[in-house]
Amino acid sequence: MSRGCAVVIGAGPGLGLALVRRFASGGLQVAYVARRRGAVDDYQALLDGEGLPATGYVADAADPPSITDVFDRVRADHGDPQVLVYNAAIIEPSRFATPSGIEEARYADAPGWKAHGAPVDFDYLVDSFRTNVAGALHAAQQVAPAMISRGKGTILLTGGVLAFGPWIEWGAVSLGKAALRSLGHSLFKELEPHGVQVVTVAIHGTMAKGTAYDHDRVAEAYWQLHGRPRADWHPDFHFKAEAGDRGDPDA
Repeated sequence: MSRGCAVVIGAGPGLGLALVRRFASGGLQVAYVARRRGAVDDYQALLDGEGLPATGYVADAADPPSITDVFDRVRADHGDPQVLVYNAAIIEPSRFATPSGIEEARYADAPGWKAHGAPVDFDYLVDSFRTNVAGALHAAQQVAPAMISRGKGTILLTGGVLAFGPWIEWGAVSLGKAALRSLGHSLFKELEPHGVQVVTVAIHGTMAKGTAYDHDRVAEAYWQLHGRPRADWHPDFHFKAEAGDRGDPDA
């Protein structure tokens, strides 16, 4: 029997899908959001085959009307969400004033990320901010009123080590993660007195299957955060396999 509903925005083949699986296996009805219909259909086939209570929706985190529509449909079908996981982001190596120093960023065994190349311009940065930060605010505003009324809820934001020190090849992403962390801290201060937990999860390594940063291991940390007692609440959570897991490998 389902114990409530969770919404995962930014369901990709790595952490996003792992988060959907973990919260669904924990007994929650999960609504997950991705931008492409083909991806949603592929994930739905996998999840249905595993017998997990999850339903996919097509929407863009940077497009508020499409996200509002998803939440309206989720509330109609499953009631008010008890958990929001915001995992959407534009992930692309970039610099601000000089061309990218690499053609592709590749760490460990994870898939690489093709660099932007030219320095980011005004429009690129604004578009990036819409997905990486503003979309998180809009999503949080969709769930906060009911969570406040109920006196209970969890909002989890996917952050990263970049929030604490920008990496030279990750200018726009570093800026977005720092702003997302600030947003998370502000929401924590607003919502914690109402019984709502807000956590930004800083992942200090590159996620890759079979490593200390395996997607399933990271997703398990999100699940544990959702269930932790109020006395342990804090706006930051650091997922670190080793004490020295930070720093700019491209410097």
